Amino acid sequence: MRSLSFSTATVQLLSAADIEEVVEIERLSNSHPWTERNFHDALVSGYLCLVARDHGAITGFAVARLLVDEAELLLIAVTPAVRRQGVALLLWIDMGERLRASGARTVHLEVRESNHSAQAFYASRGFAQSGVRAKYYPNGTHDSEREDAVLMKVSL
Repeated sequence: MRSLSFSTATVQLLSAADIEEVVEIERLSNSHPWTERNFHDALVSGYLCLVARDHGAITGFAVARLLVDEAELLLIAVTPAVRRQGVALLLWIDMGERLRASGARTVHLEVRESNHSAQAFYASRGFAQSGVRAKYYPNGTHDSEREDAVLMKVSL
């Protein structure tokens, strides 16, 4: 496993040329991943889409949309080989700064109830639970059970 170095890691805006790599990270990270088309649509719609790079390779990405003075963090994912090395933090810091500069004062998100590591990460960044969306996520099996979404928010 390669160690991420903050001296070489950068955050940049996602370009159309990055989407194939980002889709692969998304596929490895989520049970119901966004498609290439979803990422293209996000770019066309003006969503804030960022990638983290280390030595030229994309190590993670984040997507948010601005809604007047509020924003919604839609996705943040890191390639498995470099998880827990600060990539998500690097992305979140840059995302938060860009959203604030664009007028956002609050950021909202939803996360699977079972995703305790993501909830802990968000809590460490100042997010607090603001509600629950019952039976929001499909659970990935063929039965009809669904998983709750924990709603979180933070002031910028």
